[in-house]
Formats: sequence, C-alpha cells, structure tokens
Amino acid sequence: MKNVLKNAGLLLLAIAFVSCDQGEENGVDNGVNGARLMPVETVIIEPDSFEDFVRTTGTVEAIEDAMISSETSGRILSIKERGERVEKGEVIAQIDDRLILAQYQAAKTGYELAEDTFDRFESLHADSIISTQDYNSARAQRDQARAQLNQAEKQLQDAKIEAPFSGRIEERFIRTGELINPGMPVVRLVNTDQVRVVAGVPERYSGEIAEGSGVQVNFRTLREASRESRVNYASNVLDPETRTYAIEIELSNSAQLIKPEMVADLMLQRRTLQDVIIVPRTAVLRDEDGESVFIAEEENGRKVARLVSVRTGSASGPLVQITEGVSEGDELVVTGVRNLSEGDVLNILTTETSIERAERLKTADRPVVSF
Repeated sequence: MKNVLKNAGLLLLAIAFVSCDQGEENGVDNGVNGARLMPVETVIIEPDSFEDFVRTTGTVEAIEDAMISSETSGRILSIKERGERVEKGEVIAQIDDRLILAQYQAAKTGYELAEDTFDRFESLHADSIISTQDYNSARAQRDQARAQLNQAEKQLQDAKIEAPFSGRIEERFIRTGELINPGMPVVRLVNTDQVRVVAGVPERYSGEIAEGSGVQVNFRTLREASRESRVNYASNVLDPETRTYAIEIELSNSAQLIKPEMVADLMLQRRTLQDVIIVPRTAVLRDEDGESVFIAEEENGRKVARLVSVRTGSASGPLVQITEGVSEGDELVVTGVRNLSEGDVLNILTTETSIERAERLKTADRPVVSF
C-alpha cells in the first residue's frame, strides 16, 4: 500500500512538471492570471528632427556624349582605335586631303592675284585713271577669290576630324582605307569625368522638389556610400503619360566607376521636421480600423501591453512619424508586436531611446561601403 501511494505521488508530480513546461512553451505566465509572458524590445519616446525624403530612381547619362561625323568626303588614311582617350582638338581621323590641298593652293594663288590687282586698281581709281566700273569689278573679283579660298580652307580643315571635347572613343564606325561621305558617323566620343542622373518626380511634389534641393544618390551595382548632391535642373514641363517632371543631378566621376545607363536610387529631401516623434515602421500595426501601436504600461509591478490608436505622418525608409496617439516619455514596443495581444505581460529584453533606435535603423538602411 505504501508503494502504491508513493508511485501515485510521483505520477502527480510528473504531470505538474509537464503542465508547467507546456505553459512556458506557449508563452504563458501562470503567475499572473494566466497572462502570456512575451519577449519584446521597447523604446522611450523622445522628440527628434526628421528629414522627409521622396524616393525615386534614375538613370545615368554622360554630359558629353557625341556621335562624331564627317563633313567632307574622301578615303580614311588613319583613325583612332576604340578605347583610346583623346584631348579636345586632337585629330581622331585623317581623310586623304591631297586633292583638297591642291584646290586650296589654287584658291590661295587666285586670291593673291585678285588682291594684288585690286590694290593696283584702287590707286588708279583714286587718280581717276580707270573707271569706277573697272574698280568695282576688281573688288568683286577679289571678294569672290577670298570666298573660294575660305571654302577650300574649310574643306582642308574638315579633312582632319578633330575631337570637340576630351573623352574616350567608345565606338568606331569606319576603318582605315574606307571611303566616307559627309554626314557619315565616324566614332562615338564619350566623356564620363562628369555624369548626370536623370529621373522623374511625381507632380504632387512640384512645390517641394526644385533646383537646389538636396539629394542622396546610391548606385545599386556599386558598393559605396551614398553620394550627397543637389538637383541641378528641374523641368517646368510635365510628362503627360507618367505625370512626372524631369530632374537632373550632376556628379563627379573621376574614378570612372559610374557608367552611362546605370540605375541610381535617389532620396530627394522634401523638408526637415523639428521636435517630432519618429518610430520604426515595424512598430505600427495597420488594419481596417486604422493604425495602432503597443505601449508598455506599469500594472501590479509588471509591464503589460496596451493597444493605442495613432495617426502617422511622413515616412522615410524604415522610419515613420507619429502625429497623434503617443507622447514624449511613453514606452513603445518595437519588436514582437505581431504576436502581442492587449494585456500580455512583457518580458522587455532591451530598452533604448527612440533617437538611438532611429540612428541604428538609418545606419542599417545605408549601403555597405567597400574599399
């Protein structure tokens, strides 16, 4: 009989332990009316300044990008290779100019003769030895010869295709020995020392994003920190299809890392708000009734969850502004909110200020810098 009672006691004790373990696994604190004990992180709300941004994407263009064409006809004697860098005024391609040179020499000789004839006729006309008609005829022949010389000189210059700006030959459309006619493309010359990012901004921001607005530029394919710049150009005309207006941001590119047609993520600064409440987006719950957050409140010596309705304002990245519902000094639950219910007991793992939390989130939202 004694052994039976002993075994029964051990069985009841084992059942009690199992029940206790199951309660802990289900997040239940059996010490406070069966309420769940939920692990969370919280922040103490402190007012802070907040930079409100508009996010958009743009593409890179080279500021100097030209298709260089020929202005005369002839056979190509020499041409720069693709990938070569040329300076402004340097010869990119040389056209056979022997015929043009001969025409130039003839035009020059004709002009010199006409000029000498006109000088002699001018003095004779002054002494009334020749008629005014002969004088005017000599002057007309001089002017005509000068025009022919200028034309031949221009053709001789056109036989040397020169770079209009410093840059790199990215494409070549003709080879040495081939014939070329006026208007035919020769090379594509691109200078990427300075580039611009072109993007479209929704029309509702037309009164806020303008020339001079601050912008952070981040390139998806480059592991580098965001670049700070300003809007250099903002269009006054809307695109009727996209309902956006064009903006341009110029960037220095001495390292040649930024290439045309790259995609850039832009954060355009709308305004800076002072003394506002900023919290992580993940702390805000949204449903058909509106927006709400959980606040940690003291109750019987324990912190419990209280659901509070709020209104949000501006948002940027991982942060959002709360305009109504909470105030300075409130303790806001920022993690584990999806599993919380009203009245749950909170096991607060960490607590920091809302400013400290916001700074950590901003840092995490920035791209990793690679050197």
